[in-house]
Formats: sequence, C-alpha cells, structure tokens
Amino acid sequence: MDLNPQAQSRDAVKCQLAAEVLRAFGEVRLQVKGSSMLPSMWPGDILRIRSIHPQDGAWARPGDIVVFHREGRLITHRVVETSSHPGAAYWITRGDRHTKADPPVSPDELLGRVVAIQRGESQIDPRATRRWPYRIARLVLRHSDRCTKLLFRLRALRRACGRGLASDSGTTPYGRGSVSAGYRVLSRDQRERLRSYL
Repeated sequence: MDLNPQAQSRDAVKCQLAAEVLRAFGEVRLQVKGSSMLPSMWPGDILRIRSIHPQDGAWARPGDIVVFHREGRLITHRVVETSSHPGAAYWITRGDRHTKADPPVSPDELLGRVVAIQRGESQIDPRATRRWPYRIARLVLRHSDRCTKLLFRLRALRRACGRGLASDSGTTPYGRGSVSAGYRVLSRDQRERLRSYL
C-alpha cells in the first residue's frame, strides 16, 4: 500500500473521475496496473467497463469480472459468490491470484462489469477467462509466487524476442502463445537464459 498522501489523493481523484464517466456515459476504458488478476488480465491491458445498475435489475453473476471502488481506489476482481441480505445484494469478489476473498462489495461500491479486455491488437472476451486452461493457471499462480515470477520472465523474453525479429522479417517468432516456435531463432545466450527459467 502506498503511504504517500499525494499519491493517495491522485488515486482518489482518478477513481472519482472514472466513476463519474462511467455513471454519465455508461462505459469507460481503463488500463490494468496490478497483477492480482493474472492470467486473465496483465498489467498494461485495457479494460472496457460497462456500468451496472443493480437497482435496475442488472446484476453481476459469479464468474463476472467487476470493478468497484473502495478506499479511494478502483479494484477489478472476479465475482465468486453473491449474497443477499434483507433489502440489499452483496457480491463476494477475489483477485484470481488471491487465496482470500475481499470483504463483501455493496451496491454503492459496485461500478461496472468488464465486457472486453484489449491486449495489444487482440480483444479478449472476459467470459473466455472462465475456461479450464485459465482455471488451472489461476490455481497454480494463486499458490506459487515462483510460477508467477516465471510467467513474467517468459512474457518479457517473448516480448524481447518478438521485437528483435519483427524488424527483420515483419513477423514475430511465435505462433499463438507458442514458446517453442521461437526457440530456434534465439541467440545462444538467450537460449541459456530461457533454460535457466524453465
């Protein structure tokens, strides 16, 4: 947690602005900053968020990725459970990498649902992140910081190799998510580093 009062003030203003835009126009795009939702969302991804109005009957269901505000910050986590109390509904959320759920989210805190994730040139439907490969990856990352670090290193290596070859051949060395497709074009040093990560 950032203890700098200026940073907290800036975050609170950004949170208020995003909430106002979402309420006024019904949709906002925000960039992911944290890693609590790996592998579903990566730092730098752009989220398209559509407002939710529980009082109008629009609800977030388990599996949906929602945005809510709490303590001057915007938080994007997955709904794991809904809970009804007399007169109000509450949502239990958790970051995909977290082992513990967040305190219940009230209708006043809930701002919207993520309807699209933009990663580079690709657009991902958040419902696709409910499928079994993502579930297995979430389970592994939730219980292993070492695997999370390895995932970040592999991603950085993939990006570095992709940039180096893109200027030479106009294509990246990888197929869709394949690490081995680009392995042959790495320098000896890069191959050694990759082996040490694996």
